Amino acid sequence: MVRSRIGTYILLLVVTLTFVTLVAMTWAAGKERQAAVRQERIDNLETVVQLMKASVLNEEDPNLLDEEQLQRHVKRYATESGLYLTIISDGGRVLADSLHSPRRMENLRELSEFRDADARNFGYSERLIADQDVTMLMVAQRVVHEGNTIAFVRAGTPKTNLKSSSGAIALVVGLIAIGAVIAGVVLTRVVETKAVDPVIDLTEACDSLAENGEMKHLWNSSRDELGQLVRHFQAMALAVTQRETALRDQANRIETVLGSMVEGVLAVNSDRVVLLANHAVRRLLGIRVDRVEGRPLIEITRIRALDQSVQQAMSTGEACSTEFEISSPYRRVINIQANCLPGDPCPGVVLVLHDMTELRRLENLRREFVANVSHELKTPLAAIRAYAETLHMGAVNDAENRDYFLGQITDQSDRLHDLIMDMLQLARVEAGQEVFDITDVNVADIAQWSVDSLRDKAAAKDIRLVVETAEDDEVYVRADEEGLRTIVGNLVDNAVKYSGKPGDVLVRWVTEGDQIAISVQDHGIGIPQEAQDRIFERFFRVDKARSREMGGTGLGLSIVKHLASSFGGGVELVSAPDEGSIFTVRLKRSRVLTN
Repeated sequence: MVRSRIGTYILLLVVTLTFVTLVAMTWAAGKERQAAVRQERIDNLETVVQLMKASVLNEEDPNLLDEEQLQRHVKRYATESGLYLTIISDGGRVLADSLHSPRRMENLRELSEFRDADARNFGYSERLIADQDVTMLMVAQRVVHEGNTIAFVRAGTPKTNLKSSSGAIALVVGLIAIGAVIAGVVLTRVVETKAVDPVIDLTEACDSLAENGEMKHLWNSSRDELGQLVRHFQAMALAVTQRETALRDQANRIETVLGSMVEGVLAVNSDRVVLLANHAVRRLLGIRVDRVEGRPLIEITRIRALDQSVQQAMSTGEACSTEFEISSPYRRVINIQANCLPGDPCPGVVLVLHDMTELRRLENLRREFVANVSHELKTPLAAIRAYAETLHMGAVNDAENRDYFLGQITDQSDRLHDLIMDMLQLARVEAGQEVFDITDVNVADIAQWSVDSLRDKAAAKDIRLVVETAEDDEVYVRADEEGLRTIVGNLVDNAVKYSGKPGDVLVRWVTEGDQIAISVQDHGIGIPQEAQDRIFERFFRVDKARSREMGGTGLGLSIVKHLASSFGGGVELVSAPDEGSIFTVRLKRSRVLTN
């Protein structure tokens, strides 16, 4: 019926005004009707009083009023008219009464209606008849005979008889009210159709544009202000939609760029509250909160260097750079570039964070590598130089020591050559420049070759090399044959070198799913727990003096690790001091079927 609040207000206003008007009209009509009925009843009472007055004057001798006859007349008139009738003498004694016995009634001369009737033509009053429990409207008139007052006649009717029936008025008022409500509804719908419906449609279109970004088409051909408003809104909505689409596309592009950046980007306003943070910042700084925008920078990062960089950039207005370390979630070296956003005063700062951890690690490795290489090369070169100088100074003619010096020069040259070759091989493997021929390699053949090539060296130290396997068939792995020889050979050679007492070095392999685990076990000096994490680093030695005495370069295990990684596998260590070590290399199993 009514579809808007404004229409409801209009309808309520119409109904309220109609109701108030009808109430006022009903009240006025009721008052007027009540006054008319009262006057009608009074006129009727006056007529009855005059009739009673004429009856009294018709007596043969008015001076000798017959009370019994008057009582009969009063009773008869009261019965016929339904009124309360009373006749009293001039002195106030009751001569006749339609309700009570006259002799038992008190003197009524001082009642107001009789005093008024004595002074004027009629006297009026409303009086409660106690024994009847009814209030009556009384009308009294004086009876005069030959200029003398001989009696007073009074007639009364219950006050309830003055009320008029309001059924007709209520019917008329009800019809008027129904008609007014119907007219109000019709008027409200007309107003809604002309003025409110366009506003409702416009509101719904605004909501759709604000919530979903969708432009709802509106149609209004009227020439009034509402029609102009609708047309202007259509043009505005179209422009807003186009701008929103352009801004969304631009925001998506910016978000894609920021999300794909390796560098962290962090923007803060002049109050150092975060405006923007990409995923790289969360990763670099270990931020775990769901939403960082709108929160203070120091609260979400807890890094004083970031806050100080922002303060410096805002105070100087120039770009600044600094570097710091963080330890959560793990140690990183971060470089910050802080630049002020355009504006005067400065509205904020953009921070670009670079992860310098790998670069610093490589720099440290380079420095350590240069130092280690220099040291490793210097030792054999110093020995060769010393022996050569000794020979040059005359020892070449000493037949007893000459061969020893030349043998030492040869040994140190071989050591220098092995060191250089290992360094070159490790460098090529790390750089991915080593060309591998990945084929199906028989593990048993490689293990047997490694044992045979080192059997004499092991026998000199009273060490027995044993090849054992639990496999029934031949086992093949996907690897480069020469590279696998290097892996197994280096592991067996280390086992022989660091077996401090006679015993066995076991070479075995076993199938583990789609991998083959090749292990070399010795019963030598073992490796302490604190050194096991670094055992595969280049030039790392647990006992440097002893390793040099044994001719080790410190690169063998590092070469094993990188070769195994290049073949898609890995290497593990299980060791304890004085209990020996077990090195296990896991490589992909070949699909070659054998008997």
